Amino acid sequence: MTQNKDLITLHNNTHRNRSLSVSLVQDVTVAQTAYRVGIRYIPDKLLLDPENMPAYLEKILSQTDVTVDLLAPEIIEDLMDQVIPKWIEVTLEQAPDQQNQKIIVTVEDRQPNWQDDSLLLRLPRLFP
Repeated sequence: MTQNKDLITLHNNTHRNRSLSVSLVQDVTVAQTAYRVGIRYIPDKLLLDPENMPAYLEKILSQTDVTVDLLAPEIIEDLMDQVIPKWIEVTLEQAPDQQNQKIIVTVEDRQPNWQDDSLLLRLPRLFP
């Protein structure tokens, strides 16, 4: 877990009796490298406040000694620790580099014993 998770702010989910999915797509540029971050989750008691997510993502993506394939798991770890959703998926896409290579990493996690594959199959794609 990163020390950046203090930038993640939350509020109560007042619709816990409904099947709710939340998606957030954020474009972030750090040190001339462009990223697209997609976060999809099925909330439990708490909802992610999107207002502070750009600051959190800029801070975590500015870690120069960590590769994209390691950053995505750090992001999901922070979100699981703070939001504690029933299910969550984080997709991190790094824009093509000098070799025209694009990196896309997707990480998924869920609470133990939570299973609703029919709901997950109905979720739209985050990136076209």
